[in-house]
Amino acid sequence: MSYGWEAKWVRRKFKMAEGVEIETCYDITSSLILCPLCINISKVCPSTSEPSTTLVSSATYFFSPEDLFHHMRAHARMSEWGKAYVISEEEEESAEEEEEDLAA
Repeated sequence: MSYGWEAKWVRRKFKMAEGVEIETCYDITSSLILCPLCINISKVCPSTSEPSTTLVSSATYFFSPEDLFHHMRAHARMSEWGKAYVISEEEEESAEEEEEDLAA
């Protein structure tokens, strides 16, 4: 029994919703698609005609271009939602001192 497969990655273009065309890696063995935002596709599938058997770890695979499209939209939204504000240690200390002064 086998727990994996020997992927044969080739570079392929997919037409997606809203007129978007994406070039990414496509496995001709299993028909899986890689997210070009999660993986450096230049290393995985450098050629459009010569299959690459590069091992890909911790990747996100998709069965259809539509699934990939929704995933890529989530990447864009995540950058909007994920805006983090870093509070330096000095700011934290001054905020704690102000709270102590107010309590006294």
